[in-house]
Amino acid sequence: MTERSGWRALAFGGVVLTALLTLAAARWATARYEGALAERAAATTAAYLSLVTPAAKGGAGYELPRLLIESHAVGELAELTSRVEVYHGTAPLVHATGSPLPHALLERLRRQAAPQWNAGAAVAPLLDRNGWDVVGAIAVWPQSGAGPSIRTLLALLVALGTGAMAAGGAGAGAVESGLVRRRWSPACYGAAAALLAIAAYGDVRGVAADSTDRWLADTRLLMQEAMARVPDARSSLSTLAPITRGAEVVPGDSAGPASWRRRVNGEGHAAVAVRLAPGRWAELRVLPAETGSGGWFAVTLGLALLGPCAAAFAAWGARMATQPRRRRETVTAWAFLAPSMLHLAVFSFAPILFAFYLAMHRWSLVEPVRPFVGVANFARMLHDPLVWISLRNTLLYVLYVPVSAAIALGVALALSRSTWGARAVRTMFFLPYVSSVVAVTLVWQWMYHADFGLINYLLSFVHVRPVDWLGNPKTALLAVMAVSVWVQLGYQMTVFLAGLNGIPQTYLDAARVDGAGAWQRFWKVTFPLLRPVTLFVLVTDVIGSFQVFTYVYVLTEGGPLHATDVIAYRIYQTAWEFLQFGYASALAVLLFVVLFAVTRVQFRLLGRRVEYA
Repeated sequence: MTERSGWRALAFGGVVLTALLTLAAARWATARYEGALAERAAATTAAYLSLVTPAAKGGAGYELPRLLIESHAVGELAELTSRVEVYHGTAPLVHATGSPLPHALLERLRRQAAPQWNAGAAVAPLLDRNGWDVVGAIAVWPQSGAGPSIRTLLALLVALGTGAMAAGGAGAGAVESGLVRRRWSPACYGAAAALLAIAAYGDVRGVAADSTDRWLADTRLLMQEAMARVPDARSSLSTLAPITRGAEVVPGDSAGPASWRRRVNGEGHAAVAVRLAPGRWAELRVLPAETGSGGWFAVTLGLALLGPCAAAFAAWGARMATQPRRRRETVTAWAFLAPSMLHLAVFSFAPILFAFYLAMHRWSLVEPVRPFVGVANFARMLHDPLVWISLRNTLLYVLYVPVSAAIALGVALALSRSTWGARAVRTMFFLPYVSSVVAVTLVWQWMYHADFGLINYLLSFVHVRPVDWLGNPKTALLAVMAVSVWVQLGYQMTVFLAGLNGIPQTYLDAARVDGAGAWQRFWKVTFPLLRPVTLFVLVTDVIGSFQVFTYVYVLTEGGPLHATDVIAYRIYQTAWEFLQFGYASALAVLLFVVLFAVTRVQFRLLGRRVEYA
């Protein structure tokens, strides 16, 4: 009972700890967005002051009285959402009794000219009119977060409650544990943990969106102030470019004070209307911060699901506590499996998760921003005709697998004898499979050549005109399938030979004694016993055929007229030629789903009739 109580305490600790970690991650994310807003607001305010403050006589610095006036004007703007302090050198101007700026920080700003942090404030350099020297700084304090929302607190209570019930079953006895599981299964706790992750991510996304809206409101206010104070700014919007760095200003129409979201050229933007003068309006656009918040959902979900994992592990440990021998065997087995599991996690599961993450973003090597687009990439697939063409070609290409398997089975039956000649022929069939794929494909490319290819040369003896095997849309895919049959035949034959050698000879002798002919012995005895091998060949080859790439890349490059454009080649071309990694990852996810569905159907149709020895 003591050991069971320990496992139960471990489960309770895991439930509470993972819930707190989820909230801490959300809190950290919101603090990062608030900090990013403070840094951006400080840089924007510095650009505004350098625009509206006249230069000192005989130098590039500012007139100190005028800089003092403008600093107080910024600090007294009631609609400004940020708390601002302006420093000339190290002396504060907005709040004269405030603490001076550390001299070391000012020197660091002169060396790096990038926002720094001091006493909880983001500090941006204030450059002179020529943009060469740092004459002061702008400090902006980020707003303190409001804490978790009501929905997050409710989700937290639900997660803690279901987690407590799931943890309570970890140390229960057999009957008690069964009752607890029926009422509070780990699945309920997993659903509650996922709900907590969604709610925490909602808080993060809300703060990110709010930071964008506040920056737009503050920047609009500074733009309007600059238009009123600088006559040159009224003639051209380019004068306001330093204030709106990282954003886009275009002519617009009148609108209310609230910001809005819209898609421009397929990309989400946050925008706000700016009144520059009577009858003259502009639209300030910026990429919303919430577009890059998708990664935080993965973080909160991963942390929240650690709780159900801890509860399941504690329940397993409690069960093993009553069976020491079984526990030792299980631990030993997992110890041997751990290296393989680690390899799968690093090189298989992690890339799959990263592909899902990329599919939710517009990710490109040529663009500095990679916004979160949700299911936009998947929606784009539904309207992309090339995707449907590639899927059709892939499904047609897969049809070579049963043909090749049937031929391979026939060859395996014919060469099943252990004679010198049979072994030599089997080796000849197997050589293409172990040869270089590119080398084999280049040989077939020469054989398919319309003018001096070997196939057309042989057909000329029977008075058949030359055929452009790879250049004709009607024959190109068949030509690629023929190469695949020739290459895979030896591998499939070898697998079938192994299956034939595993069939006891006594079964065939008994059938022969009963008067069964060769066909009856094959259909009633050999083929049923080969069903596990047949299932293995079909499943593995269908999976491989869905991923065909090299044959298409070397022989046809997807042509002619997309006649051989298969899904794997479409993924490659989208990613490495068009540099659209987000859309290519969405296509890879589509391939994964199709492969999973096809494999599942094969197991349901064939696996139920398979009997394993």
